[in-house]
Amino acid sequence: MAGSTKPREDFIEANGLKFRYREWGDGRTKHAVLLLHGYAETSEIWLEVGPDLGREFRVIAMDLRGHGESSYASNQDYSRTAQVEDLEAIIEQLGLRSVTLVGHAMGGADAICYAAEHPEAVSALVLVETAPEVLRSGMESLRRLVGTADTFSSLEEAIEAFRPFYPYATTEQLERRALGALKSDNGAYVWDFDPVFRDATARPIEPDPGQRRFHDLWDCADRLQCPMMIVRGAETDMLTPEAIQRLHRRVVGSRVSLIEEAGHPVPTDQPAMLALNIREFLQSIANLPV
Repeated sequence: MAGSTKPREDFIEANGLKFRYREWGDGRTKHAVLLLHGYAETSEIWLEVGPDLGREFRVIAMDLRGHGESSYASNQDYSRTAQVEDLEAIIEQLGLRSVTLVGHAMGGADAICYAAEHPEAVSALVLVETAPEVLRSGMESLRRLVGTADTFSSLEEAIEAFRPFYPYATTEQLERRALGALKSDNGAYVWDFDPVFRDATARPIEPDPGQRRFHDLWDCADRLQCPMMIVRGAETDMLTPEAIQRLHRRVVGSRVSLIEEAGHPVPTDQPAMLALNIREFLQSIANLPV
């Protein structure tokens, strides 16, 4: 796996915000595999999956609003509607005619909604640890993790802080997980996203009535028309097999892939196996646009 291949990095302005993205493959094509990270993550989580897929496809990994080097929302609007509107503007700004969407968790929910609204633009959909129903215990564990400390004096300290939350993970997996959520700051490591995500008292803004169309993910899933693969980590604490199977049954023609020795953060736990699954899935369906 060409994990050492460095991406091209750039910024674009879209939907009134600045977005950082990483890119691999032929940047001239008008179709791209768009990688969308999850809550409290950054595009760093795709640094091993991206170059692998980039051998065959144009691949773009975004820092979503409020994460990494992309702009924070001044009004703290991190609603699904806002994120889907970002996707609409980003895809237009990049000049893409069509996309394959690969989304992890929150990024997968955004991908479902975008694909439901724009069936003509989405050639395929890969949902990694994504379903309309998640376990409250998994979300609470994630919130406890991001609340552990404001700053870590070293990467090693961060890894040890992450360890109790991922008892099955290797040290290498924990390092990737930490680097996907933290950034170096004067020798220390700090969280690489809007501090509001760590504020237990913060509440999402109330959407306008016209923006509530993405509230029910099941409704969006029922409108999907493209080939779809659902990826689940065997050790996940976020999804039940029943939720995955329910989504699988609701989307005709979809398939399910189980990744062994992976928890909820599949892209960081097993990037090589995830990339292999995505590549084989995309090879198995009709030729993608160029």
